[in-house]
Amino acid sequence: MKLVGFGCSFTYGSELQSPDIDPTDHWANTRYRNENVWLGQLAKRLNCEYDNLAEPANSNMAIAQQVANYFLHTRDPHEHIVICVAWTERTRFSWYNESWTHNGFVKDEWNSSCREWVIKSTSNSHDMWTNNAKLMVNSICKAHGVPILQFNALGRHSVSKYDNYFINGLTMNSTLKRAAQEDNRLNLFASGGHPNEAGHEYFTFRLHDFAKERII
Repeated sequence: MKLVGFGCSFTYGSELQSPDIDPTDHWANTRYRNENVWLGQLAKRLNCEYDNLAEPANSNMAIAQQVANYFLHTRDPHEHIVICVAWTERTRFSWYNESWTHNGFVKDEWNSSCREWVIKSTSNSHDMWTNNAKLMVNSICKAHGVPILQFNALGRHSVSKYDNYFINGLTMNSTLKRAAQEDNRLNLFASGGHPNEAGHEYFTFRLHDFAKERII
């Protein structure tokens, strides 16, 4: 069995940095990051392989397209996989031109008309894009008979239609913040606001039981 993960920086593993590797050597850190993010930790608990296809600043519409492209171009139909999606903030937006560009990376040097287009083109359609993205991913997985494990990493958007959703009504971010508030001995976040190794471990401990009972 293989877990195939999609999401934003919370699944990519941003700020997970091995102390034995030069912080500027991003590629050398890839294995450490993938092993310590929730997806890698869950795969270890389930004794299975994993493939982390998340991107920092990813949007929900991009996640849906990435899942579709995985089924079209990458998936081995004879391989037993579980699609794992950690949905992100619904206000994020992406566009594609040979590779994905996410509006979280729009820089100040971009001209004002571009920034204005990004803001106006997404301001009234956040829920629509997110709901369509979820419908698309769940329909694809159902059509192919592939189980899906999903939850909100960021953003409290609707999840009521899906019984394969973990911590309905909460997010990975809010769950970790609540745990840290209830026990001030817990240090679950890195300096930039992403979960640290302990944060991913804490969340995976809870996610594992759900996955074993409802998904696997």
